[in-house]
This record gives sequence, structure tokens and C-alpha cells, in this order.
Amino acid sequence: MLAALISILFLGVLVVVHELGHFLVARWVGVRILRFSVGFGPRLLTWTRGHTEYAVSAIPLGGYVKMAGEQSSEASHQPWEYLSKPVSTRAAIIFAGPFVNYLVALVSLWVVFVIGYPELLPVVGNVIKDMPAQTAGLQTGDHIQAINGLEIRTWEEMTKIIYEAPERALRFTITQGDTSRTVSITPRSKRITDPFGREKTVGMIGISPSGDFKTYQVGPLEAVPRTIRQQNEWVSQTMLALWSMASGRIPLNESVTGPIGIVYLTSEAVRMGLSPLLFLISLFSLSLALFNLFPIPILDGGHLLFLTIEKLRGRPVSLNVQERSAQVSFVLLMALVLVICINDVNRFGLLDKVIEWVKR
Repeated sequence: MLAALISILFLGVLVVVHELGHFLVARWVGVRILRFSVGFGPRLLTWTRGHTEYAVSAIPLGGYVKMAGEQSSEASHQPWEYLSKPVSTRAAIIFAGPFVNYLVALVSLWVVFVIGYPELLPVVGNVIKDMPAQTAGLQTGDHIQAINGLEIRTWEEMTKIIYEAPERALRFTITQGDTSRTVSITPRSKRITDPFGREKTVGMIGISPSGDFKTYQVGPLEAVPRTIRQQNEWVSQTMLALWSMASGRIPLNESVTGPIGIVYLTSEAVRMGLSPLLFLISLFSLSLALFNLFPIPILDGGHLLFLTIEKLRGRPVSLNVQERSAQVSFVLLMALVLVICINDVNRFGLLDKVIEWVKR
């Protein structure tokens, strides 16, 4: 229960940080903030500084920023109002939220690389019968030190080389205890479907990991390019996954996690320690940044879309169109969230876990 509460707190902080991005840029460009709330619903605690009311509200799942003159019905054409600012300035305010989430994702992942992160070691657990590894004499406990003279540090590095070499002989340097040997193994070709629904031919030798881990660390400067590369890889994988869902290659229920699933995964990471938690926070913060940039009217991306149309047309999209599209998108989005939450309950077996917890 404590892990779940901590996970909810962390996720709430990610949303508050998002709103803080809007808040800081709005203040910087001279837009008055009428209210900055941590949480939603009834306000439990409020205080006022300058023109801004700061509030702590009852539902601690995020927050919101209310700017002066945010709606045309409220605007009085004062220079400190949101709608009085140029399109580019308003776009900067809107974009600031996702951008801050992206920065949080970068910093969190950088900290993971600096303080240390666990990697699965290339140590053989099980050897599958009638596969090339068994034919070559691999045994449980064998440590793959190198392939074709290239040092292997992690199971992922080893797997990548094997996958890319179907029906090509590879020279494995293997140790177990004080003994070392070199064997030649030719990965067998196998047709698989990757997580993005694409069919491909890969090489396999028929081994599974032992589950041994080792913690690796990199220096603060070395961690910078590694962090950026990892984030760029996550972005490209996210875009590819979205395209695969849109094209029907992968089903929605196997590729999307909602609020319930996020809380569950985060609570599991809390139990594992700081590094796994920060890794997951980085991934979720990046996902939040990307999701908010979707051109859906109630999201930041929808606001940016309307601002782009306003820039091209020379006049804003009518308030009626914006409100109607926001209402429709809200209903559709809530329906999607409900479906995803039900799927999360089934996927992670959460109902059974709750029943088991109640019976204790």
C-alpha cells in the first residue's frame, strides 16, 4: 500500500511539473496567473501572492494553471491577458508544459546512469534441447565473454549480435569458473514478430539468461550523450508503436498502459529501489510529454493546432468550434481511458491481488 501511495505521489508530481512549465513561461512573458493549484477539486489550503492564488486541492493527481483572459468571454484586452499576447508567445506558454516533462525525463535518466543501473549479465541459465547452443556444448553457468573477439558485457549486447547473424558462424569465448574455451556456434534462422508487429528473420542459439545482474555506472559527462541517445530511441520507438497500432499491426490492449497500470508498475519500481524508479519516471515523463503534444483539442497539442490555424488564417478558430471539439475529444478520451484501465486490471491480475490482500 505504501509503495502504491508513493507511486501516486510521484505521478502527481510529474503533472504538477508539467503545469509549472506553463506557469513559469506565462509569468516570464507577462501573463497574469490567477490560480496555480496543486491537485484538483475543492481547495483545502490557499494563499495569495501578488495577483496569483496558490492552492492545494483535495485530489492530489496533478494540478492546473488558470491564466487571466484565457477565454475570450473573460478577456478585456489588457496587456497582461493570455489572449492579448501574439500567437508565438501563446504557443511558447503551451509548449512549455511538455518541454519541462521532457527535461525531467532527461535529468531522471541521467541520474540513473550516474548512480548506477542494473544490467542482465550474459550468463547461461537454461540450454534448449536440439538447438545450436546444446550442439556446441554450452552449459548452465557459462559466461559469454566475447563474440568474434568483441567483448560482451550484457545479455542485451549478446542477443543483438546473435539476432543479426542468422546462419552465420560466430566464435564464442566462454568461461566457467577458472576454465575458458572458444566454440563456434551458427545461429538458427527463425521468423518472429517483433513488439511493433513487424515480421523479421533473426538468429537464435537456444539459451535463456540465468538472471544474474551487475550494476554499471558512467561518469557525469559520459552520461550526457548516452542519455540523449536513449531518449531519442524511446521517442522513435513510441512513434513506431503508435503507427503500428494505427495500422493494426499490434492490438491496443497489448501496447498501452493507463493510470492503473502506471501506478502498479511504479509501485513495483518503488520496491526495487531508486534506480529502477527513476528509470520508470523518466519513461513516463517522456510519454507524458509526447502524449500532450498529440493534436487532440483538450491537450496541449490541440491548443498548438488551433494556434497554428490562427496563424495561417490571420484570425482565431471560433470559440464555439474549440469548445465543441474539446467536449467531443474529452468524452472519447475518457472512454479510451476507461477501456485501458479495464485492460490493465485484467493484464496485471489486479483484481485477484486486491482480493488476496483483503483476505489477509
